[in-house]
Amino acid sequence: MLQALFFDLDGTLTDSQLGIVNSIKYSLNKLQLPELDDATLKLFIGPPLLASYQKYCGLSAADAQQALLAYREYYTDKGILENKVYAGIPSALAQLQQNYRLYITTSKPELYAQQISDHFALSQYFTAIYGASMDETRAGKSEIIAYAQTETGLVHGQNLVMVGDRENDINGAHDHGLQSIAVTYGFGSQDELSAAVPSAFATAPTELPSIVKQLERPL
Repeated sequence: MLQALFFDLDGTLTDSQLGIVNSIKYSLNKLQLPELDDATLKLFIGPPLLASYQKYCGLSAADAQQALLAYREYYTDKGILENKVYAGIPSALAQLQQNYRLYITTSKPELYAQQISDHFALSQYFTAIYGASMDETRAGKSEIIAYAQTETGLVHGQNLVMVGDRENDINGAHDHGLQSIAVTYGFGSQDELSAAVPSAFATAPTELPSIVKQLERPL
């Protein structure tokens, strides 16, 4: 029996592109690193930032840490609220909340996720929020899902659905035996999401309640 839904934050509940991209640009400028094209900047949204700085900027672990610190200078001051809730999300969450427990599971630091949820009045829909540690020792989506399962006691993957917009959301769900819904209105491409093989696709937030109902299955 389906008991709960795990939601990604960036690209699933909110369009956070402006704040994240501006924060990355600030960090690159401060560290005098080469500029990145728009397509590459967009790839930073979702996965852990330390890994993205190493992957897309060719930085060492130590230099990526410095880039992350610079990123947070801008993000905590301005970027965190350069953000908006996707149309249709509040009504979809209100419907889903009637039948399931809802949780946020994000690779964004838990502190930031809570601030965003509070500011945009999303916290009312969620039982709890689980995110990365500030030092990103807990940051990958598979790790966040495991953390959320431990904290909630929802250890049986077949009772859960992960909703997200990037391959790491879907792959994390596979790691723990969860069904998954890939949302195509976020930051992941159709090719990326299809390759990850989610249980279902949603092209708009308004589709989520009916898709979740279709995924219900007995233990």
